[in-house]
Amino acid sequence: MAKVKDLTPTIGDVGGTDLGIPFVMPNGKVGFVLGDTFGGTQPWGPPITGLTNWRSPVILKSPTRDMAQPIAFDGACKGGAQLWPYQHNNGTFSTVLPCDAITIGNRIYLWVMITQGLVNELWCEIWYSDDLGETWVNGTNSTTKWSTTAYRGQRVMMTWDRGRDGWVYAISTGGLARNKNALLWRVREEDILDPTKWEGRCWINNAWVWKTNPADHEPGDLLASGARLGELGLRWIQGHWVWSGFDDGAYSSFIRVGHGPIENINWRTAPITRPVRGSGFPLGFDVVDRLYGCYVHPDSRFQKPDGTKGTFVMIVSQWAADGDPYRAMQYRVATPNPTGPILTDPAPPDAQPVSEWDAILAEFVGHP
Repeated sequence: MAKVKDLTPTIGDVGGTDLGIPFVMPNGKVGFVLGDTFGGTQPWGPPITGLTNWRSPVILKSPTRDMAQPIAFDGACKGGAQLWPYQHNNGTFSTVLPCDAITIGNRIYLWVMITQGLVNELWCEIWYSDDLGETWVNGTNSTTKWSTTAYRGQRVMMTWDRGRDGWVYAISTGGLARNKNALLWRVREEDILDPTKWEGRCWINNAWVWKTNPADHEPGDLLASGARLGELGLRWIQGHWVWSGFDDGAYSSFIRVGHGPIENINWRTAPITRPVRGSGFPLGFDVVDRLYGCYVHPDSRFQKPDGTKGTFVMIVSQWAADGDPYRAMQYRVATPNPTGPILTDPAPPDAQPVSEWDAILAEFVGHP
């Protein structure tokens, strides 16, 4: 394992920030979703005083798709501004924190938590953009707010990816208290904005079944009792479901790997690696103190086209200390072993081809 680089501070007056949740945008670039972001190089920490240009969420854009290379940025949605206007600390909530983004056709969906201070998530929303992140629409109204107390408080932080079969599959956990287990969900791509169409994976009559809007029988925990999860990332990679994230109980990152239909994976016994630790002895290159975040990059690969071992990259965050801003970082980590046949990613039928004209067109329409 090796640290490749700090991803922040960087362009667009992005100084102290975190997360850097990577997802593939409709034009083939990779978006990196940032949480609370401040200008300059100041650290973030309570009380929030003397800091400039507070905004969240923010999305940086990168053309880097080769995980053997350092990630470079060539732009930001809205020039690095907050994706939609709202006032922080407005009396109802303090900030909007992103959890994950997904591209379906030309649309980007973004799951966010509305919070009143840390560890106090009020509700969740899904926003979407049809113009590469330049303008955003709230797909959640007053009757479809996503509750942060339903399902034992385990549908707060959400991660998702397309199953290449018309369904979006998602794993959720609690909020920033990082004291909850995980649940499994699915929803038809066209119904992603409708909470009543989501199906939870439930344990009923000694069998796992999908159940629509399972208010009368809640989804079952994916991991053994006592799991304490933080930020999560779920990506379909070469026929495998790769679930990454932050394990607060072990104070480490994790990568769990399962093959085939996600409903057939036993995540309790699935192979797990812990490439980056938050502490421990002996102190070494794999220790990042004040660790959180921990997202596997979607361009990570188990195997290269020539059959040799591929490269896995994880984006991890580190909280501020000693006058340094908090930040997101690129780590090259040990490639997990695949658990099934390697498949070439069948790009969704609505995926947009990437060509040399994309940059020219983007410049012409004003969306670099």
